[in-house]
Amino acid sequence: MREIVKNWVSKNEITTPLQGTPAHRSSGIIKAIMKDGKKVAVGRIDYEEMDEENYQYIIYPYWDMIDGLTYDIFQGIPGIDMDLRLEKYYRVNYTPVFITERSPAKNREDLWELLESVGLDYYDRFEWLLRTNLRCGNDNLVVDRRRYDSRKVNYSKDLDIASLQYGDSIVVDMLSDVADNVSTFSERMYDVLINGIDVVDVDGQNIIGFTQRSAMLAMILTQYKLYYQSRKEKQREGIEEAKRVGKYQGRKPIEVDYHLLEQVSGELDSHLITVEQAMKRVGITSRSTFYRKLKTMKTKM
Repeated sequence: MREIVKNWVSKNEITTPLQGTPAHRSSGIIKAIMKDGKKVAVGRIDYEEMDEENYQYIIYPYWDMIDGLTYDIFQGIPGIDMDLRLEKYYRVNYTPVFITERSPAKNREDLWELLESVGLDYYDRFEWLLRTNLRCGNDNLVVDRRRYDSRKVNYSKDLDIASLQYGDSIVVDMLSDVADNVSTFSERMYDVLINGIDVVDVDGQNIIGFTQRSAMLAMILTQYKLYYQSRKEKQREGIEEAKRVGKYQGRKPIEVDYHLLEQVSGELDSHLITVEQAMKRVGITSRSTFYRKLKTMKTKM
């Protein structure tokens, strides 16, 4: 892997960092949505206001994560030159493409409706983005709000790994403590790795950290791809056999309360809830099935 550049010298005002202590700061984690619906952390983006006139965005690629991903999962962060392989990218007094293409412009006719839909009474593109779970049509990236503190928690089987974020740590006696069988171990490690969580032993020594993460992430993603391919192949063979003996009737349609779906659809259109929240409300786990039901509902209206 190429070395990460930490001493890059800026050539213009847009990429020359502002000095001083910010009057306001917000932070988010950039995540790529994978085919299974889970999100893998690929970077961090900060917004800093220095005074009434000056501000900057700072994008920190998580290279230890990115180096373990394939192109079908991550194609880069729009608006920055990933080939430079910088530790951080500055955009000073300039809103980066990554933000402009996934947040409302100031001249939109429905701007205040969009702001009010997420509880904002002032214009802030970055804060609006942090309060939604929207993605641009050109990529599979979303932004989740990032908390500033790093957490170190003792591992337990009840631990909600999704509540942790990149840079957090879980403490174990040994790596095998993560699960008591191979299947559960793979699932838990998958969640640990895609969220960029460190694993340390009771003495504070890294078991999984920055230097090990990309190789382990690449390995576990390959394992999952092979697993899903094998499962789909077995499903296909089972369907073909059922058809051959005349027992295949297709999948039973998922029953949906269309009155509830109509209500959820309205809240979704108003950006009051996320797609994931809408799917949970109506009891649908497949994104494609959810959108198909929405389409069916709207054609009947």
